[in-house]
Amino acid sequence: AARLLSTGFPDQQQAGSGSRHGIIAAAAAALGMGAAATAGGFLCASAADAPAQVEVAADPYARPTEARPLPSRITLYQYEVCPYCCKVRALLDFYKLPYTSIEVNPLTKGELSWSSYKKVPVVQLDDEIVADSSAIMSRLATDIAAARAAAAAAAAPPAAAAAPAAAPESSAAPAKKSSGGWWFWSSKGSDESDAAAVKDQAPAAAAPAPAAAVLSAESAAAALEEEVRWRKWVDEKLVKVLTANIYRNWDESKETFKYITEQTSWSWGTRELARWTGAVMMWQVGKRMPAKYGIEGDLRVALYDTANDFVDNALRGRRFAGGEQPNLADVAAFGVIRAVRKTGAFRDLMENSRLGPWFAAMEEVVGGSSRINTPEL
Repeated sequence: AARLLSTGFPDQQQAGSGSRHGIIAAAAAALGMGAAATAGGFLCASAADAPAQVEVAADPYARPTEARPLPSRITLYQYEVCPYCCKVRALLDFYKLPYTSIEVNPLTKGELSWSSYKKVPVVQLDDEIVADSSAIMSRLATDIAAARAAAAAAAAPPAAAAAPAAAPESSAAPAKKSSGGWWFWSSKGSDESDAAAVKDQAPAAAAPAPAAAVLSAESAAAALEEEVRWRKWVDEKLVKVLTANIYRNWDESKETFKYITEQTSWSWGTRELARWTGAVMMWQVGKRMPAKYGIEGDLRVALYDTANDFVDNALRGRRFAGGEQPNLADVAAFGVIRAVRKTGAFRDLMENSRLGPWFAAMEEVVGGSSRINTPEL
């Protein structure tokens, strides 16, 4: 009998065993969505042990203190429709970083047998292993920022190339280091903060401008703080509301598990058994999710209100939370929502909230997949 898998949230819970639970865990894990005794909605983890110790960042939203060269090889260990994996894939697609994905068996976790960390996603960046979707995004954002800063400095005329040295906001503190030189979009919050930094740096080559430098540094810090706030909101609010909505009634539970099983390579009989058994169980579990997640009133209204909260307080009239180009909060929210795009909850969300234009804009800028292999589901 297989054990129920635990969630990707910190308050993991272990459930009892049984063949019926094992089937549901396998089906749910294929999509990355919650099972009967889980605490985090989308299912993205296992409780099994493994020999090699993988360190997990204490604060996954914080930028690493040092950048590394961009990896020549990226391998993503994932479940295809896990929202946390979709966050990482959205980032890789946005930056057009080629990667190979390895689909993890939700029951055996054989593909992660080398790792002590059994949740997905896990990435191998050349020889570096990074676990946790938010930590992965922070790691890559830092590396991309440094690579683009170096490229910009190398391409600039000598006088302009000296400017960043006179502008401490681009590299003075580890938390601020990742934004210096970003010309595509800033991990601190927006293209606007980069534009301000470039504007401040131009005269700095001829004469120091301490007041402008301080102002720019303060703006960058504020933008980074705002971005982290909304990245946490994605994990702590958006994922839970979406989970409750995809299992809110029998029809949607059935539709969701149909989607789950279509992402697997199981035999027809196994898919059908998982589909119907999973739908029944999650229909029952879904009845308890509103109380569990503190969602009051109609679930759909809560979903629309959550989306409009992002529009009103993260976008604030801008095209993206990052301004003219997406930041990490945009990419994280887009990845999670894209994970449920073939469900009724997604269709209703696009029709009944103000999120549609932002989602369409994100689809445009993220573009197609940069995956270089066909996943074996």
